[in-house]
Amino acid sequence: MQKAMAIHFHDNISKIWRVFMTGVDSVHPKEIVRNVVKRDGEKLVIGNAKYDLKNNVYVIGFGKAVIEMISPIENALKVSNTGSHLQKGIFSVPVGIKDKFYLHSSLYSSNVIECLEGAMNNIPDEAAFTASKRIVSLVQSLTEQDLLIVLISGGGSALLPYPAPPLTLCEKSAIIKTLSRGGANIFELNTVRKALSVTKGGGIAHMTKAKVASLILSDVIGNPLDIIASGPTVVNRDPPEAAIKVLQKYSIQITDKIYQSLQVGTAPKKEFSHVSNNVIGSNETALSAIETSLNYNGDIPSKALILSSSLNGEAAEVGAKIASLAAVLTNMIEGEQKADLLCEEILQELCIDINKKSIIKDTVAKCQQLRCPLWLIFGGETTVTVTGTGQGGRNQEMVLSFSINIEKKMNESSFKGEVLFMSGGTDGIDGPTDAAGALTYWSSQYASTRSQVLEARDQDLIPEKFLQDNASYDYFSQLSSGKYHFKPGHTGTNVMDIQILLINPT
Repeated sequence: MQKAMAIHFHDNISKIWRVFMTGVDSVHPKEIVRNVVKRDGEKLVIGNAKYDLKNNVYVIGFGKAVIEMISPIENALKVSNTGSHLQKGIFSVPVGIKDKFYLHSSLYSSNVIECLEGAMNNIPDEAAFTASKRIVSLVQSLTEQDLLIVLISGGGSALLPYPAPPLTLCEKSAIIKTLSRGGANIFELNTVRKALSVTKGGGIAHMTKAKVASLILSDVIGNPLDIIASGPTVVNRDPPEAAIKVLQKYSIQITDKIYQSLQVGTAPKKEFSHVSNNVIGSNETALSAIETSLNYNGDIPSKALILSSSLNGEAAEVGAKIASLAAVLTNMIEGEQKADLLCEEILQELCIDINKKSIIKDTVAKCQQLRCPLWLIFGGETTVTVTGTGQGGRNQEMVLSFSINIEKKMNESSFKGEVLFMSGGTDGIDGPTDAAGALTYWSSQYASTRSQVLEARDQDLIPEKFLQDNASYDYFSQLSSGKYHFKPGHTGTNVMDIQILLINPT
């Protein structure tokens, strides 16, 4: 019996990875673009707009997912077996992604489409800057008769670096790195990026007379067009002093050089009547796919509920709060805590709409009645204020924090069953590591040890020390030979992070 339980426990570990990939697959760029870009005779239909085709189409792209967007566009632009309305394409993609997603394209082999790699570890570098200069040169050469399709996805900001003079790429990168390590959120980072860039904050749209149609795979909470990849085709409406305030907040000295660059990057830009921006996929898309798959999975009953698509804050703090929520819900399932005591403060801290409290209550009640799995789904993007010297990433740090806290919370619990939690980046990369994220567990009876924390201590690992040193990657690499690390590699897409909490009563 114990052996069967152990097998069941490990099956759930495998399943949670598969559930995560269900969300990733739902935002695969190729399928999404195919649904948005259509051919209608001698016109190209993108969303609700139609464009005349006269051998006048150019494509640029930057981001972790754009390499998979080109195929359906190329197919829609074919004139014959050998001809195409597509005249030129230039893409800036992460280092190593071409090896996994080879471009099966005659236009690629004939150099009509160029795919340039850069931004190692999502850091702007000279290779990405070179690609940016090639892209800018192409964009500036276009006329009013041309159509420029702009493909944008997460990672696009690092892959389209073009510092406003007189700032150098190295100097600008140092500023952004300092902000990131200081805990600046994505909105603050992009405020500064836009202000110190030629291409961001509407720069690409501003420098061309061509019609512009952008296809955007969002990696930002709430899908704000001016923030995704720092808004290269969206007017920058930040007040001129916004970037200065962010720099001052994080104690970055504003030198004369930075001030001059701010004057260039924040120069007024007219409204873009020639631009159409289209968000084609987002974190919400992925979360909905997961929820649907779990609620309609055949004869095995389970309940799934999306709690938030806007999770943010310090990764370690968020992990601890999710552990607190998990503990409350297990008590509710065991009938030890009334649903009315579900703390609204916890919901608010986890960016959960408090109006969902009654839905959570009803869902937990059904799981209590059926003794069936409860799947709670989160999405968003957290941050890590780095104070240690270890290697890690926001998803791994969140899981490590959850692991430590769930062990404390469940120490005297009478809950019978298991709690599993994972967090991962949909792009397959978590910070400067080769992992997408990690998984942890607490179990009353299924595992050889009750929790991952105890498993770690049996191996002379001290989780708290790894967390303090921001060394979550090191921790999960050493723990049980990396068993709980999740390393799918580049997924070809990017819609922020996904967290999955499984509470499985027995």
